Order: sequence, then structure tokens, then C-alpha cells
Amino acid sequence: MAIVHIVLFQYKESTSLEDVENASAQVLALKDNCLHPITQKPYIKSFVGGKDHSPENAQHGMTHGFVAEFASLEDRDYYVSTDPVHLALGRQIGPLVEKFQCVDFTNGILT
Repeated sequence: MAIVHIVLFQYKESTSLEDVENASAQVLALKDNCLHPITQKPYIKSFVGGKDHSPENAQHGMTHGFVAEFASLEDRDYYVSTDPVHLALGRQIGPLVEKFQCVDFTNGILT
């Protein structure tokens, strides 16, 4: 079953628009840049994201959202814990981010 990984960012107010744009583009590029440790091929099934524009005013400061889909828990776990490209990007853009949230789920599993 596919695993959906949602990440929400609140960039720091001091972060320039250029840095936000560059960091967000690098996050989206993870789909192609993260390679499976055995096949050496991209393993993220899909990756979308962008700047928030919800009219609901329930963002709690979050400014950008990204959604990745993985084929398995193993792929998601590798991405989160071990993938050197993902971890390096986290260290690189971490200073630009005020806070972030992650939620993962498998569609249809409700309890």
C-alpha cells in the first residue's frame, strides 16, 4: 500500500523570497534526486507542493506544503531516516524554517 508523507513548513519571516523559492524547488527536486539504495533509481512515486493560499485561515503559520508518495513503508523509512540527499537538504534549509509538521498515512487505514 502506498504511504503518503505530508510536510508543512513555516519559513522564517527573515527568509528572502529568493531563498524560499530556491528551498521549495529543491524540496520538489527530491523526487528525482533521491535514489533507491539498491536500484540507484528514483523511488519516490510522486511529489507535489507549493505555497499556501487557503482561505480558511487555519494554517497556524504554515506557509508551504509538500506531499510525497512512497510505494512502501520501507521506502518511506529509508527516505526519512537514511537517504543522504534528503538528510543533506534538511540540514541545508533547516536554518530557513521556523517550524514544520509531518503527517504520514496509508489511504483507508482509519484506526
